[in-house]
Amino acid sequence: MKKRLIFILVFVSVLAGLFIWLPSGVPTNAAVRISAKTLHMAKGQNYKLKLKNAKSSKKAVWSSSDSTVASVKKGKVTAKKEGSAIITAKYGKKNYECTVTVSGGTKDTLIIYFSATGTTEDAAEKIQKIIGADMIRLQPLKAYTSEDLKYSNDECRANKEQAADAKPSITTVIKNLDQYKTIYLGYPIWWGKEPGVIRTFLSKYSMEGKILMPFCTSGSSGISGSMQHIRDMAEGATVKAGKDLTRSSEKDIEEWIGKEIGTADNSDKKDEKTETDMRMKIGNTEVTVKWEENESVAALREMAKTGPVTISMSMYGGFEQVGPIGKSLPRNDVQTSTSAGDIVLYSGDKMVIFYGSNSWSYTRLGKITGMDGSQMKDLLSGGDVTVVIEN
Repeated sequence: MKKRLIFILVFVSVLAGLFIWLPSGVPTNAAVRISAKTLHMAKGQNYKLKLKNAKSSKKAVWSSSDSTVASVKKGKVTAKKEGSAIITAKYGKKNYECTVTVSGGTKDTLIIYFSATGTTEDAAEKIQKIIGADMIRLQPLKAYTSEDLKYSNDECRANKEQAADAKPSITTVIKNLDQYKTIYLGYPIWWGKEPGVIRTFLSKYSMEGKILMPFCTSGSSGISGSMQHIRDMAEGATVKAGKDLTRSSEKDIEEWIGKEIGTADNSDKKDEKTETDMRMKIGNTEVTVKWEENESVAALREMAKTGPVTISMSMYGGFEQVGPIGKSLPRNDVQTSTSAGDIVLYSGDKMVIFYGSNSWSYTRLGKITGMDGSQMKDLLSGGDVTVVIEN
């Protein structure tokens, strides 16, 4: 009896020790994986790769398929020259690989995309063919299967992630994002908006000061449902009008790039005026407008392509002129405090130009520049005006 009691006590102690040793919430059968499956770097940069969930990662044997491009020592990768190399960690009987791409450091445009079925990848490749930019595919930690994408099943992975605005883990690391001024960001549309992988990327990397060119592929709903999310997440970026490239030819894509950037080769000429710039006259006075880059302004440009857009405006409230545009434009209203010179969209179908200030829910269209508050008041406060917008 005494021996049996001792045996039970020892057994319970061993079990208790196991529970204490295991970290809380960590599964005991977590698969070994490499910390990044794709790594983008510039020459001279370093990055430390790790084996996740390995009992003794020090036992891993690291090697590079081309050490002249990227060398590796104990997981530390050093980018040496432009090109690609495969970094391999041999652990036990298995190999774990990371594809390393080293940029030459001369390009300032990058195409980043996520593609679950290959459709968005085709669109990204068309853009690359036109502008010759560097390109990166975002890789989720867990690849999406056909069952994950079965949208008719409310319980499928994609539907659950979209409903929860989830941000699934990605295994793509971009060390040299600071190199790029312009980023083309591509994704499929899932249930009217961007996939979680895109939300993960934008929460992980700063877009401050960059020009962002969203593009998508879609079965039906187009890019509009994702644009406000992209603007909100890409804080500090200039977000251009997005484009659904599902059925776009290379010529269509070239026209979109030329319209939004200024030239298809993304050269320094992108800041010069293009034939798509709109001119505005208030009465007989031509004013200079810095237009916003959003869907509302893009729709206004399309209207102006067929002829001048004439808006009969009336004074209202002692601080603004307001008038009907003639059709409804896409709107992304947010609470806005305006000042003299601001141009906004109100209720989707009316344009408002301010010579004073107000706070309301509007979609910004642009700002009249080169005139101070007193000049704006002189121009707009003397009675009703007619505004003409044309290309």
